[in-house]
Amino acid sequence: MNHPAPTPDARCDSVSSRLAALSNHLEAAREEERERIARDIHDVLGGHLVAIKIETALLATRLDGDVAQLRKRVRGIEKLLDDAIATVSRVTRELRPGILKDFGLGAAIECQAEDFTQRTGIACRIVCADHDIQLPQDAAVALFRTFQEALTNVCKHAQASVVEVRLTQEGDEVLLEITDNGTGLNPDDVDKPRSFGLRGMRERLASLGGRMELGGARPSGTRLVLAIPLADDSAPTPPGELGA
Repeated sequence: MNHPAPTPDARCDSVSSRLAALSNHLEAAREEERERIARDIHDVLGGHLVAIKIETALLATRLDGDVAQLRKRVRGIEKLLDDAIATVSRVTRELRPGILKDFGLGAAIECQAEDFTQRTGIACRIVCADHDIQLPQDAAVALFRTFQEALTNVCKHAQASVVEVRLTQEGDEVLLEITDNGTGLNPDDVDKPRSFGLRGMRERLASLGGRMELGGARPSGTRLVLAIPLADDSAPTPPGELGA
C-alpha cells in the first residue's frame, strides 16, 4: 500500500526538530568542554600559582641586610600572583558555574553580577533574586549563559553605568529582567545581519520553550526580559534518535 508523501510543512517540522536536537547536543558538548577546562585551570594552574605565592613569601622573610628594593619587588610579585589567582577563580566560575549546581540560579546570578562589576566598573545591582526558583539543570544553565551574554553586550555596546537585574517567578515562567541606562536598543536590532549575540540568546531560550523580549527603558537604556518555562513538555528529539 502506498503511503502519502510528507507535506512540505511536515518536512520542515522534521528538519526543525532535528536541528533543535542537534543544537541541544552541541550545547551539552560545549558544557562538558567548559567543565574540563575549568578543572584544569583550577586544579593545575591554580595550585601552581598558590605554591609560587608561598615560596615568594618565604623568600621575602629570608633576605638579609638592607634590601628594601628587593622586598619591594617581592611584594610586587605577590600582588601579581594575587591578581592571577583571582583571575583563575573568576574564569573558573564563568566556565563552570559550580555555584549554579550547589546553590541555585539566584546565587549564580548574584555572583556573576558581582564579578561583572569588579571586572568592568559598571554597577550591576540585583534588585530582586528569588532563591527558591527550581529549574531543570539544562534550563538553569541556558538562562545563566544567556545572562552572561546579555552582560557582555552591555559592556561592549550599551555605554551604560548601571545595570539592574530582577530574577522572579511569574505563573509557570521564570523571568530574568536586565535593564541598563545606556544608549538603548530596539526590537528590530535582533534581526540585523550582524546581531549574532542577540539572535543566539533568543534561539538558546527558544530551544527550551522560552522567549526573549527587548525594548527601551526609561528614561534611557535597554530592558531585556528572558523567560523560560518551569517545565518544558515539548523537548526536542534526543540526538541519538535522529534519522540517518
